[in-house]
Amino acid sequence: MAGILGAVVAATVLTACGGAAPGLSARSLPAPSGTVRPPTVQKGLPRDVSAMLLPATGEDSRLTQGLDGFAQMVGHARLQECAERAGVSPPEVPPPAYIGWSDLPDLGFIGRHGLTRSVPAVPDAEPAAGTTRPGPTGRPDRADRAAQQRCAAEAQTATKEFKNLYIPLQSLWWPEVSAVRDDPRAQEALRTLPGCLARYGVEVDDEDGFFALVDRTVQGIEDGEEAARADRGLGAAYATCMAPVEAVREPLRAGRRTAFQAAHREELRALERTLLPRIRELERRDGLAFARPLP
Repeated sequence: MAGILGAVVAATVLTACGGAAPGLSARSLPAPSGTVRPPTVQKGLPRDVSAMLLPATGEDSRLTQGLDGFAQMVGHARLQECAERAGVSPPEVPPPAYIGWSDLPDLGFIGRHGLTRSVPAVPDAEPAAGTTRPGPTGRPDRADRAAQQRCAAEAQTATKEFKNLYIPLQSLWWPEVSAVRDDPRAQEALRTLPGCLARYGVEVDDEDGFFALVDRTVQGIEDGEEAARADRGLGAAYATCMAPVEAVREPLRAGRRTAFQAAHREELRALERTLLPRIRELERRDGLAFARPLP
């Protein structure tokens, strides 16, 4: 799975790929069409778990991001609950967020918001009646490293227990997604990317070189608004140039998913019976809401 999780939409900028070559100026890049509004989320569980567990398109991956973001929220809720119970301040940890995958680019999102923008995953409401978390009111300021470490471990356990419901099956799907990249038809389509990007003034040899350029550009601009404009400009160019590539890759993934579903029919049926009810139970208990990011 680690080979798949090269985040395109990430809470931090993409990892530098060597070299000190300069990036681009926001002024030289295309501007996204239309008004740029902040990304939003759509609440609600899908009826069918297949797209959520076995994403084949960038749009499918929004549901997968929702599932992963929900797992993060479960752990975060346990962390807060434990800290309140112990009367200590929660340890500092990255907040839950919806994160994308480079092998499943959500071009609708990237084209509007760029490649380094993430969407926070936040609770929806207070816990259901009868499940109010114990502990003192307000936010305690006491730091107790041992207690904080215990709470962090409790949060990790809660996240792991939830993920263990679906990771055994989903981990078998990620190699299928990765394999599409090596398909000769997909490789041929991807070879058009540098030439297309060059029409927007983006000179790179390949997709990895493009991601490195995004990194250098966004990190190299000190003004936050200008960095965001550059990121959106690069995202607009990438989304346009990757559209014909995804037009080739998506049917290949869809075919693999059909075969995967047939081979794992019973496991998918079992998850229909267990995963969705468990999400609803955790929503009620912890005041969470399953949601997916939208452009």
